Amino acid sequence: MLSRIVAGVDGSDASLAAARLAAAEAAAEHRPLRLVHARLPVADYALLLPPGIAADDALAPRALIDAVRKDLRRAYPGLDVRAVVTESGPAAALLRASRSAGLLVVGRSGLHPGRRSPAGSTTARVAAGANCPVVVVGPQLPEHGEVVVGFDPADPGSPAVPYAFAAAQWRGSSLRICCVRPVDGGRWPDDATARRAVSEAVAGWRAAFADVPVAIDVLAGLDPVARLLDASVEAGLVVVGEWDRGRADPGPAGRLPEVLVRNAACPVAVVRPSRRHTRRADPGPTAPAGRPDDPGPGTRRS
Repeated sequence: MLSRIVAGVDGSDASLAAARLAAAEAAAEHRPLRLVHARLPVADYALLLPPGIAADDALAPRALIDAVRKDLRRAYPGLDVRAVVTESGPAAALLRASRSAGLLVVGRSGLHPGRRSPAGSTTARVAAGANCPVVVVGPQLPEHGEVVVGFDPADPGSPAVPYAFAAAQWRGSSLRICCVRPVDGGRWPDDATARRAVSEAVAGWRAAFADVPVAIDVLAGLDPVARLLDASVEAGLVVVGEWDRGRADPGPAGRLPEVLVRNAACPVAVVRPSRRHTRRADPGPTAPAGRPDDPGPGTRRS
């Protein structure tokens, strides 16, 4: 069975958009979907549910997650979608679920985005620590747009590249590969040479995904963070990998995942090497799950 997709749901507009995106991908790839809801403060349920249900501490979490599940089943008949209510904190619950997931989808901000601290938000913790690719979604999903991937010539084997090809394929969109780091020891060659180097690095993936139109964009001398933020305005998805990897001075590109997750105009996929095992030759996004979902103690399923 293909590895499951997990979506975090807290009732916010961004989390509902995340659930819809997760359901669309799960349906397209015939993968199971699991919704994870961490119990909210009682006052928050009053913003989301009718008064009688919101006041019932035992009923409110299940009522919220079941309503989302029913909506997704109506939109995607036949979709295998189940729900988990957990007593753990949201970040801990989602990080735990990521251990056996193929993809984790979360909203960019929760019910009270103004309350979150920039360094300690659930989204930032999950994007930085998950054991699988993470897609971060804002309140509105783009209806269309190309997939953009930030390509680091220092790491041509990044799993972000095959993930981006696969994402473009199932969406039926084109792929734009943005080369945002120096290609030759910190000195830029001419654009044609840089473009050829990138093309050679991804030749195997272009052959494997021959139906995906590909463009290569060389961003010489420009801030990669700003350029990828610009690209996100018209994109359907931006994909980035692990850009710092312990370098003494990662430069502007080291901020890519963090800045894009918080500010991009479209969903952002953060794809790092799997922490479950060493990097494989084909770290694609639809690899089989190693074991059943383990949402951890204090959870209830349906």
